[in-house]
Parts: sequence; structure tokens; C-alpha cells
Amino acid sequence: MTMNPFEQSKQQLLHSLTSQVEQEVIDYIRQEMQHDSPDSVPTEDELLTFFQSPDEPNTLDAYQQMLATDKLLEYAEISLRTLCDLIRYQQLKEFGIVHSVKEFIRLFHPDKNEDNL
Repeated sequence: MTMNPFEQSKQQLLHSLTSQVEQEVIDYIRQEMQHDSPDSVPTEDELLTFFQSPDEPNTLDAYQQMLATDKLLEYAEISLRTLCDLIRYQQLKEFGIVHSVKEFIRLFHPDKNEDNL
């Protein structure tokens, strides 16, 4: 069964976005691991192998596995918080409570001054 051109383009876009996000997550994890344990940062391939099959034998020691998992959860937490803020902003804008991102930030972070926006 062949896909129509639209479906093929959609699949290519999905694959491209998935690869890009995967790379961003791995880069984030490696960068954060570098701060916590500069002498023990796994390669991208080692991290991908671990995350794709965490129960299989891999080259990461127990500390690296724990730290990589912690950093992955941290990244998920940041992403979820960002998504929640975007939904909150969208709803407040639809209700007419805020009209710009600056207003939204002032509402939720009144201690920030204009220079930090």
C-alpha cells in the first residue's frame, strides 16, 4: 500500500521533528551531566541506547544511569511547565485578561522588571 504525497510529507515531517527533539533532549542531558559529573559524561549513542532499552545491558554505570534518568525527568518537568504556561496564556488571552506575553509575565511574575522581559 502506497501513501499519498500528503501522508508521505506528514510522515517525513513527523520523523524530522522527532529526531530534532530527541537530539535536543540528549544535548540537554549531556550538558547537565557535564555540570554534575564532568569526568563521566556518556556519548550521545550511549544515552540513546540506554533510553531506548533501559533494561538491557549497556555501557553506563549505575550513577550515570541514575543521573541521566534524573536529567530526563527534569527536562520533562520543564517541558510540561512550559506547556502549562502556554495553555494558561492562551486561556487568559481568550478571556481578555491579558493582551500580550509581557502582561502575562507581569501577572505571574510581578517581581521581574521590564529589562528582564
